[in-house]
Amino acid sequence: MKTVLWDWNGTLLDDVWTGTEAMNVLLKKYGKPLLRDTEEYRSVFCFPVSAYYEKMGVGGELFPVTSHEWMDEYNLREGRCTLREGACEALEMLKKAGCRQAVLSASKRENLLKQMGRYNVRPYFEEVLGLNHIYATSKVEIGRAWLAEKHISPDDCVMIGDTLHDAEVAKTLGCRCILVSGGHQTRQILLESGCQVAENLLDAVQRILNSPNR
Repeated sequence: MKTVLWDWNGTLLDDVWTGTEAMNVLLKKYGKPLLRDTEEYRSVFCFPVSAYYEKMGVGGELFPVTSHEWMDEYNLREGRCTLREGACEALEMLKKAGCRQAVLSASKRENLLKQMGRYNVRPYFEEVLGLNHIYATSKVEIGRAWLAEKHISPDDCVMIGDTLHDAEVAKTLGCRCILVSGGHQTRQILLESGCQVAENLLDAVQRILNSPNR
């Protein structure tokens, strides 16, 4: 059975605009230059998120405060987010193909479950793997522990994400990775990973289903 590990934010959930607006609130408050648009946001966003905050001038000693301020602003907007185009169709295609699906995210698990309930997609996933805090650190360890618990071989696992961090996580886990354009980093940045870069979610799923070792 093929296992697909989905990233959530930016991959299945279209929340790039939300992250951009939330950061601009902080930048304005602390007297920093604002992000012009979502494309500029994509060009500067990075992991770990603490490094992104430092790059924007609101990190370092400010990070414990600004990370909570950002989350407050994000929460004010996230109810207006939608799933990315083709998300439900992509999940259904994998379900019909007999693939096991799980979410592996650097977001707080409590927030993930709340959002998934809003979009009625929780039943597609065997497990929702998230962090127990809001600081968006690495999700490698929780992914490794789950694969071991379920006796899933990395050779039978594919990660679908939208950032270089997803590629790094997949490499560490020993999984194949497909990155999707239109999320939190630009296509040009994603190509630096050496992974396949799909145009959209349906393209990513087709690459899995058409793989000879599926």
